[in-house]
Amino acid sequence: MANIKVIKPKKHHYYPNTGKLHKGADNLLNREFNQINSNTHWVGDITYIKIYQGWSYLACVLDLASRQVVGWALSKQPNSRLAQDAMDNAINRYQPNTDNLMFHSDQGTQYYSKAFIDYYSQNNITQSMIKKVIAGTTL
Repeated sequence: MANIKVIKPKKHHYYPNTGKLHKGADNLLNREFNQINSNTHWVGDITYIKIYQGWSYLACVLDLASRQVVGWALSKQPNSRLAQDAMDNAINRYQPNTDNLMFHSDQGTQYYSKAFIDYYSQNNITQSMIKKVIAGTTL
């Protein structure tokens, strides 16, 4: 036994504004999480990790068909550059046809920023986002 213990933060973690926001993308994935073909539907998210030196942020990209992490990036800043680095890592490793690639995420500021929207456009990636949920109501 490694005697590893999970410690959950007591306070809600604050993500600073990471850029100019745009209108959210439609939910094109529509909860169709069981995909047959690899490198056609990727999902991503960012989590924060408390370490001795402070906070670190991990962005992961998951392929829905293989259920494998296809890309990731780690940073001291939870910004759109982190999200782009994780996507770059996935694209460089798996080299998908981005004309047939959908990336689905939440409406976190990193994925909602103008910089990341430009990234989608430059790489011909279709953007999909969950609808924002506030106090049990879906917008």
